[in-house]
Amino acid sequence: MNNKIKIVRDPQNLKAVRDFVSTTLQGMSIPDPEINMMVLAVDEVCANRMLHNPLDPQDKNNNNIELEINNNNHLTFLIRDTGDLYDINKHEEPDIHKLIAEKRKGGIGLMLVKKIMDSIEISRSEPYTVLLLHKTLKLV
Repeated sequence: MNNKIKIVRDPQNLKAVRDFVSTTLQGMSIPDPEINMMVLAVDEVCANRMLHNPLDPQDKNNNNIELEINNNNHLTFLIRDTGDLYDINKHEEPDIHKLIAEKRKGGIGLMLVKKIMDSIEISRSEPYTVLLLHKTLKLV
């Protein structure tokens, strides 16, 4: 089974990310509700990487996101690109009541990622930023 995908860092490719994660996890006999949560988390991280690190037309070789899924009852989603480092773990959770009062769109994605995943690691190894999203499966 192919557990790696490399795509151009462009929001139009988010469907390919979601399909890849969903198909890969379905092949591991993971329950649909858990698959949906992990698809949401990986999609959100990739969307943020794309939104905050737009394509550089001068650098055709470094406009990709690589996603790899490793499994042994503990899933690791490896997301690697050449965008800037942003430590999700230091991201302050928004005040939900304030978001609702202001009718602000967005702002809760990273909070959801942190609640869905067991842990998140982020590092920089030039020229790459590497994110590891960890999730332990609760097998019945």
